[in-house]
Amino acid sequence: MNTGQQTCIAAPLVVQSRRQIELAGAELTTLLRGRVRVGEPMARHTTFRIGGAADLFVQPHDEEDLATTLRFARDKGFPCKVIGNGSNLLVSDGGIRGVVVRLAPRLADVEWLEDGAHVGAGARLATLVKQACEVGLSGLESTVGIPGTLGGALATNAGTDTGSIGDLVVGATVLDHDGELRQWTAEQFAYRYRHSNLGSSRATVIRAHLKLEPAAKDDVLAKVDRLRQKRSGRQPLRAWSAGSVFKNPRAVAAGKVLDRAGAKGHRVDDAEVSRKHANFLINRGHATAAAMRELIAWAHDLGLARYGIDLELEIELIGER
Repeated sequence: MNTGQQTCIAAPLVVQSRRQIELAGAELTTLLRGRVRVGEPMARHTTFRIGGAADLFVQPHDEEDLATTLRFARDKGFPCKVIGNGSNLLVSDGGIRGVVVRLAPRLADVEWLEDGAHVGAGARLATLVKQACEVGLSGLESTVGIPGTLGGALATNAGTDTGSIGDLVVGATVLDHDGELRQWTAEQFAYRYRHSNLGSSRATVIRAHLKLEPAAKDDVLAKVDRLRQKRSGRQPLRAWSAGSVFKNPRAVAAGKVLDRAGAKGHRVDDAEVSRKHANFLINRGHATAAAMRELIAWAHDLGLARYGIDLELEIELIGER
């Protein structure tokens, strides 16, 4: 039930000195309308509220800013990571080398159509669901409770037990690995469970065309309210977490595996397996990435030892340990 980030133009890892990073940040600032920060703590930009500093942190003003940033990172030899709301990331305590680009809250324009919408990658899913109710369009209910952005959702084919975002995609505008705009069809995403082609193609979504169904406003609102109540009753939606940590195996949900194995409530310092949903690991206030990694490893090994199920991560672990 998670979203996450999109992939970015890749670059070979080049270790930069603090002075080189500061100079690069100053140069990039002159090229952009958006914000550039040096040494920005990633704990401010992930739903876990965990993570060390990014060398350079960029919030582009528009797609031109984004393209400029990606080319800049490539030309300077900086690794680059594009994120949305940071809702499926565990960033290491050592932070992230290179450039982190956060699309939200920019690149979030929405054009509502009679049977769908053109949506910027930085648009928050919660906002889209609310607006879809107001205009009487159904389909986005499958994202209720997911704290990410459209771009991150498209990258991971995020969804819930009622469907996945990939089911709604007609096409999208992406920046390819050379920083050029391309038009993708739904087929090019090669969607399957919590997977898309974006990672292997090194493309970044700019905006997408979603197919939705006209419906009575009150009916859509009622369905959203039912799903929200259902999720809030089963999941710790107000806690600092990254949503579901493990993907669901074919035979049984990961949460049920861990629940039956007795994982609920297990803690490593301030990192805890939620007592409400065993596939949600939460930050009780001061959890470190190291503690959360240790808890993830413990939960994985528990499922393997008790039931022989090798749980696969749904969240992404990134950064310097």
